[in-house]
Amino acid sequence: MAKHGKKDEIRLCTRYGVRGIHIPIMLLLSLSLNILALSIPFLEISMIGKGKIIYDLPRSTWLMWTEGLYVIAILILCFSIIFPILKLTGMFITWFGPKTHARQEKVHGLVRNLGKWSFMDIFVVSLLLALTNKQAFIHSKPMIGVYSFIAAIVISMVTSELLHRKLRHAARDIGVGHEPEDPDRLACPLLAFKWYGWFIGTMLVGSLITLTAAVAITFLQIDQFMLSSNAYSILRSIESLLQQKQYVVGISMVIFLIVFPFLRVTGTIVHWYSASPEWKSLRRIEWLDLVARWSMLDVFGLALILILTEGQRMVRTDIRTGLYFLIGAIALTVLLPLLATRLDPMHRRFLR
Repeated sequence: MAKHGKKDEIRLCTRYGVRGIHIPIMLLLSLSLNILALSIPFLEISMIGKGKIIYDLPRSTWLMWTEGLYVIAILILCFSIIFPILKLTGMFITWFGPKTHARQEKVHGLVRNLGKWSFMDIFVVSLLLALTNKQAFIHSKPMIGVYSFIAAIVISMVTSELLHRKLRHAARDIGVGHEPEDPDRLACPLLAFKWYGWFIGTMLVGSLITLTAAVAITFLQIDQFMLSSNAYSILRSIESLLQQKQYVVGISMVIFLIVFPFLRVTGTIVHWYSASPEWKSLRRIEWLDLVARWSMLDVFGLALILILTEGQRMVRTDIRTGLYFLIGAIALTVLLPLLATRLDPMHRRFLR
């Protein structure tokens, strides 16, 4: 125990030295891109009778507040300005600050899941670009700030995963990593939890069907005089972005709204229906937790709420059936995989 304690009293920056120099470099790069994104134009909207309006993130927050849209202003402030800086600060502290592994894990754990929520504004921009595509009286286009912000978020999230991996390696070095009690013992969650094992298994298959419908079925339609009454789903929105050659934003939607959510659900189904040794189940859960941090259907849902409220000032829309599938998909693809990966079939209890 004394040996472990001595090995534990090392800062991460000291433990890894030159081998970990990429961590602070990536954090500084993400911080620089964040600051750049906050100081340059983010979105340009052109409307007949109003001319061009250029938005940046701080100005958008202030405009929402002065218009009395306090909740929206606070959301933009939190997700686009505070969260990115807070997460980077937390990772800087994790790398350079605490000496013990427990404190390093605690600090990083506080900010690890915040990164994806900064994508809310990117999804708002993507929806506005889709809604104003091929319209004669309103048009929008992303400015350089959008691309800087996307790069900053992605670099921050990748750095967080690398830092998480360093923490896991450190835990093994000092002997505090979790080791399964019986690594080769087989267990199948579907069978281990009896009737509610089958219930969760059935609901997981249902969540896959709901997710497919949420991606394909239209969730809103333009309903405004002198504008084309286009209807949009996630797939139609992506198609519209690619038609405008907005490849970075369009591909981001494909990756975070289709690829990762489907990976999370299908991976959870495989986990739930498989009889696997404990070591393999734990490794699969770690992989599913990583996928969950990159799956952003819930973030997109919040962006859609903003479009359905504040967006009505620019383009009036009506709700379509797909919105209800989207709400169901968000609930099922977030809550069910979380529950399924936290139930321990070996001992029929929640994993820590």
